[in-house]
Amino acid sequence: MAEVLRGFLSPVEVAELRAQAEDPTRDGWRAGRQHTGYDILPLRPVMSASSPLVARALAQIGTPFEDYWDVYFIRYLDGAHIPPHTDEAQHGKRHRRINAVLTQAARGGELFIDGRPVELAVGDAVLFHPDSEIHEVTKVGGPRLLFSVGAWIG
Repeated sequence: MAEVLRGFLSPVEVAELRAQAEDPTRDGWRAGRQHTGYDILPLRPVMSASSPLVARALAQIGTPFEDYWDVYFIRYLDGAHIPPHTDEAQHGKRHRRINAVLTQAARGGELFIDGRPVELAVGDAVLFHPDSEIHEVTKVGGPRLLFSVGAWIG
């Protein structure tokens, strides 16, 4: 079952991550798997498992199977959404993920997990099993930005 982690990121961490994500020289954004208007930016090339934020997230998620973990920024542009879905498990393991809010959409952008709304403020995070919990995000008005760490665990 999904768990809300209040204040997972401090205001300073939120500001630092926002600045990184919004850096106009930052390259590598690509369309998300659902192709519904959101983008992802892989951060693993610049953040190791020992970086403080990733290590904190992995401590909540659990020990990754072998080296199967990831870290991203997820950016929703105006009108983006994610329809109800689950993500396929990989490597024969369970998938766990933490999504932390860096910027709230001006309108919309509500997260639902297994049909229940999940209320998150900036700095809060949700820990869930995307391979077994149906999750969706309603259409956003204005940008929405997340910091996301996931791993496949035993």
